[in-house]
Amino acid sequence: MRYHLKERAWTLAEAFLVRDDAGNPIFEIRGKFFHIGDDLVMYDLYNRQEVVHIKQRIISLLPQYEIYRNGQHWTSMHEQFRLFGEAFKVEGSNGMVFQVNGDIWRWNFSISDNIGNLLARVGRQFSIFRDSYTVDVSQGVDVPFVIALAIVIELVKEHHEKKEHE
Repeated sequence: MRYHLKERAWTLAEAFLVRDDAGNPIFEIRGKFFHIGDDLVMYDLYNRQEVVHIKQRIISLLPQYEIYRNGQHWTSMHEQFRLFGEAFKVEGSNGMVFQVNGDIWRWNFSISDNIGNLLARVGRQFSIFRDSYTVDVSQGVDVPFVIALAIVIELVKEHHEKKEHE
C-alpha cells in the first residue's frame, strides 16, 4: 500500500496528514510544544487514537530516536556512520533488528528486516502530491511502524540541513 507524506511539514504549531494513494487522510501527525528535541505524535484518523509517539534522544553523538506505542517503548532508531549513503539501525524492544539504507539527499530508502526481506520503500519519485514523498509498505507489514521510520528519516535530514547552514 502506498502512503504520501508532505515534505518539510514539521512545525510545532501545525498538524499534517498522511494520505493513502486515493488522497484520503489516514494519519495525523502533531508536534508537541515546549519540548527539547523533536517530539511528535501520530493519530489514527479512523478511531482518533494515538498510534505512535516519536521522541528524539538529545544526548547522542549521531541522531537517535525512540518510538513508543501504547505508552510502551517500541523501538529505537539511530543513524549509523557511513562514508557513502545513509544507514539507520532499528532495534525493537522484542529483539528484532531492521535496517534502513539509502540516500538522504536523493530521498530514496529501503527498509528491510534482519534477514533482508524488503518491508518498505521511501522515495520522492512516485508521489502524486506536490512537495511530498511516498512510503510503499509491503503486504502484512505494520503501517504505523514504517510511517514512523519515514518520519524519523525526514527529521534526521532536517538536522543535517540545519548543521550545513550553521
